[in-house]
Amino acid sequence: MGEIDLDRLAAGYAHRRTSEGARRRVAAAGAAAGLGPGSVAVDVGGGRGDHAEVLAAGGARAVVVDRSPAMARAARDRGLAAVVGDGRCLPLGEGTADLVYFHLSLHYGGWEVMLAEAARVARPGGLVVAWTFAREHFRHSLLARWFPSIAIIDEARFPDPDHVWARMRVLRLEDVTQVAETETVSRGAGDWEAAVRAGFISTLQLVDPAEVEAGLAAFHEEHPDPEEVLQYRLWYQGVMGRKPGGPRVR
Repeated sequence: MGEIDLDRLAAGYAHRRTSEGARRRVAAAGAAAGLGPGSVAVDVGGGRGDHAEVLAAGGARAVVVDRSPAMARAARDRGLAAVVGDGRCLPLGEGTADLVYFHLSLHYGGWEVMLAEAARVARPGGLVVAWTFAREHFRHSLLARWFPSIAIIDEARFPDPDHVWARMRVLRLEDVTQVAETETVSRGAGDWEAAVRAGFISTLQLVDPAEVEAGLAAFHEEHPDPEEVLQYRLWYQGVMGRKPGGPRVR
């Protein structure tokens, strides 16, 4: 499987929107971790800082760690702390974070090591939260309908949430739980087509360009009006666990 050009992906992120559902999920993680002034939250693979911005609004020191210099720069431009770094070797000391957060970032390689790093940097009582796609997402997503290779590629790229749960248990995190969430997205047909052409998700870089063009042509034939509003669903699965020790958030 090819490597993802993260700076190219950063340009495609101009076509990505942070949904109310995504904001709600990260706010809930912050509340569960008991974040407040003086707390430290780390958003691993946090891109432009959309989620870190929510955490910072609650008073926490939110730090974006992303492998892409362009992504980290975009986060800094929003006034956030951001460092260029790899989730497999977080540039943070042991036991320093009240929350370590992943939102669709475990699939960039070495997810088991990423979780081990998250457990290392979490303070006693700190929370590790990882959101990924549920397994049913891949075969039923709008992208998979028009670009069939995406389902096959993403099933291999994204870790099974059950495996994430099991890994957290191996790492001796406590109270490990899973939660499912389905989100409905509304988007104009022309806007969605432009987002695909811009490469707004990383997997599009791994699809044969001929398949992308064929899929877009078929999509345009079925949805010729760029103002038509599409509605489609995304299936998420969250897994979270708490590092032993320290005070409990009530």
